[in-house]
Amino acid sequence: MLDEVVHDKWACSSCPGEGILTVPAPYALDRALCANGLLARILVDKFADHIPLNRQVKRMGREGFSVGSNTLAGRVKAGGVLLGSIAQQIHSELMAGPFLQGDDTGMPVQDAGNGTLRKGRLWAITDQQLVSYAFTATKEGTAPTALLSDFAGELLLVDGGSEFNAVVRERGLTRAGCWSHLRKRFFEARHAHPKEAQLALGTIRDLFMIERHLWGRPHDEILSERQHHSKPLVDGFFAWATAMAITARPESLLGKALSYALNQRATMEQHLHNGRFPMHNNLSELMLRQAVVERKNWLFARSEGGAQLAATCYTLVGTCQL
Repeated sequence: MLDEVVHDKWACSSCPGEGILTVPAPYALDRALCANGLLARILVDKFADHIPLNRQVKRMGREGFSVGSNTLAGRVKAGGVLLGSIAQQIHSELMAGPFLQGDDTGMPVQDAGNGTLRKGRLWAITDQQLVSYAFTATKEGTAPTALLSDFAGELLLVDGGSEFNAVVRERGLTRAGCWSHLRKRFFEARHAHPKEAQLALGTIRDLFMIERHLWGRPHDEILSERQHHSKPLVDGFFAWATAMAITARPESLLGKALSYALNQRATMEQHLHNGRFPMHNNLSELMLRQAVVERKNWLFARSEGGAQLAATCYTLVGTCQL
């Protein structure tokens, strides 16, 4: 037996201009057989636990509740619309902060009549307390420029991708680099150049061990410790890289790793001048992981609007997980 929802109506004889007032519906989705708890379960199952709607339908069937995947899709859409204002507020609070880090990943979209897919981009932007996701049609520099158009801060921690060049240049931002991305270059060269790669990987490991002990400390204390312990290692690393680059074959894996290190030196040294942010961009990539895992289940978004809706839901789920 379904519960009967009754909306009381009231009118004040002393306030004829107010007309008749109706008590708001008790559930977020009015005129839908879906209470708030069920709506939350559908969204969390889909965007946090990577359970596609067709699998949710089967599970609900085993629980004695018959519902179609189209019905659940409608509830996901309506729920995303409801959460949109919260996601926008999260984005606004991020833009008001002094520091951001971000990354992106592919998000296939099927919005053509012939069923072909195009590769859009899903972006995750965080200050390590909140996270905001956004979908863009391309990875071109105009995308991060638009996403960060309201950013009031001065520092952006990202990888070495050229798509961030425009926003850094136009907004006069300080750009910090990611030592995990740098480490990956030398890790890939470890078989062809084991001795040289191990020297680089050992130094980077020592830097990360220093950061592990600094986690959670006040910013001024972090900066002091970095200047005392990390700076000599960073200076020694780049002195070694400069000397090695003279003899390394440019097209070799080692040569490419050295070239990347030297080209990104200014960004890689930024964490030595500020204790507010980490020396890597791992958190942004971690926040994108949930979308990458789920992408293997739903394969693609049905439309650009669907991709934007997913970004809204990821913002709420991701912020709750931080």
